Amino acid sequence: MTDLQSVIDKAFENRAGISPKSAEPALKEAVAEVIAQLDCGKLRVAEKSGKEWVTHQWLKKAVLLSFRLEDNEVVRDGYTNYFDKVPAKFA
Repeated sequence: MTDLQSVIDKAFENRAGISPKSAEPALKEAVAEVIAQLDCGKLRVAEKSGKEWVTHQWLKKAVLLSFRLEDNEVVRDGYTNYFDKVPAKFA
């Protein structure tokens, strides 16, 4: 996990310069892995530890970086069309 975390933390410091075309493959892979693990419940952005809630900042950073790695696209869904950077999870 520390490898993913270090890639995410390093990239987040330079997030202003990240675009879908300029992002390194290692960053794209790290973000995709984090999102996949969040989707299946292996990772959580926040979790209860004892009586306290703990927020994993590096996971929040990965989610924010995911928006910098994709361009807006038109999503056609049934009777509606909209712009989004995230593909529908249950299309």
